[in-house]
Amino acid sequence: MRVLLTEMRRGEAKWAALLMGAVGVYYLLSGSPADSDWIGWWTQTSLVVQLFAVIVMGSVMSAAAAWAAGRAFRHRTRDWADAAPRGGWAQALLLWLAVWLWALFAYVVLIAVAFSRTAQVSEVSEPSWTPLLLGAGMLGLEIAAGIAIGSALPSRVVAPFAGIFWYGLFVFVAFVPGTALDKLFPAVDEFWGPEFTPNTARMLLAVVWCAALALLLPGLPALWRRAALAPRPLAVGALTAAALLAGGTLTALAAPAPDSYWAVRRAQPERPVCADSGRTEVCLWPQDRHLLPRARAAVRAVDSGLGGLKGLNRSFYASGLKRPASPYGAELSLMSPAVTEADLVDSMFTAALPQPDSPHCEPHLLKEAGGYPDTFLFEAVVRGRVGAPAEYYGEQFGSALERVAGAPRAREDAWIEGAADAIRACRPVPELPR
Repeated sequence: MRVLLTEMRRGEAKWAALLMGAVGVYYLLSGSPADSDWIGWWTQTSLVVQLFAVIVMGSVMSAAAAWAAGRAFRHRTRDWADAAPRGGWAQALLLWLAVWLWALFAYVVLIAVAFSRTAQVSEVSEPSWTPLLLGAGMLGLEIAAGIAIGSALPSRVVAPFAGIFWYGLFVFVAFVPGTALDKLFPAVDEFWGPEFTPNTARMLLAVVWCAALALLLPGLPALWRRAALAPRPLAVGALTAAALLAGGTLTALAAPAPDSYWAVRRAQPERPVCADSGRTEVCLWPQDRHLLPRARAAVRAVDSGLGGLKGLNRSFYASGLKRPASPYGAELSLMSPAVTEADLVDSMFTAALPQPDSPHCEPHLLKEAGGYPDTFLFEAVVRGRVGAPAEYYGEQFGSALERVAGAPRAREDAWIEGAADAIRACRPVPELPR
């Protein structure tokens, strides 16, 4: 323990951890909840911290570990160290533990900062720990690789390339997702709404893979140098077998397409959180109950805008929630846990537009609207009716829009309701009012 504390106090890793902690805290505090896709969702918060720790902090700490591992070579004490009562593997593991502990200290600070931000938005306390455990395992693996590189190639020039190697690997994997590398060296950069939860079994299996390989890698340079106290073959064999078994299982498992390899769908709640006015209803996941006051205000705004129009979707269910068997129910996509009332109203107006019942329905081009699909005109009419912004496609399109919007209210209502039924049945919209 005294040797470990001495290494932690005198080693270079503390400065790298301090730097990464400061950068990470700034990164987590700089975002606004209104513009964030993670502040307010516990699982997404864990993914964001894990991602920063693995890609940014892990790369830097790996370089610091490589530099520390080359210290004995730079000071020409490698022969003395190999002849010490503690073998080369034990010395490397001690160094690995010292660097990893500094990284974990910074990691814990980042977790506390991120969770405090989410707790200020969400009324639900559901910290998600398995992505964070996976991040800690990957940190250990990256640091172990840095120590192995620094011991095998003890050069001032090579040490920084340990960090560059990891960062380049994650960039490469991002461009070729779904490969074995993506499963063996995970940096989960995905957007999970409240309908997803971590796949605990796969993440824990990945932690076992990372731990076995992290314990094995620091001993390989001593084995290669044939140090006086080389690693015992039995221990090397056991760790190798554990790494091969865990890694092989990870690569053999298939992703549940189209969902994420690392996620599973959350079980349906017994009672979703809903706001209902009698004509318009919106239901959210219980994890989003903090949005209920805004949902009620959005329901009132949609009711005021759409009035008694028929044929439009008036029941909205957050992504992943099971919808009743009704032709007038629609999925409501929420891209932020702190979505504003205005954005929620706009999303509900968009979801209110009917969709063809057949997935093979081809668009019907409307000559009077400049040759654009008639659904474009329908959306512009509905959005104009409620005062929401809509796309504009030229003068001819604007003239067609004016023919509908400028008609008497009863004729406009009749056209909207008839067009809604026609769109669902994959038919052209009715003739425009004259």
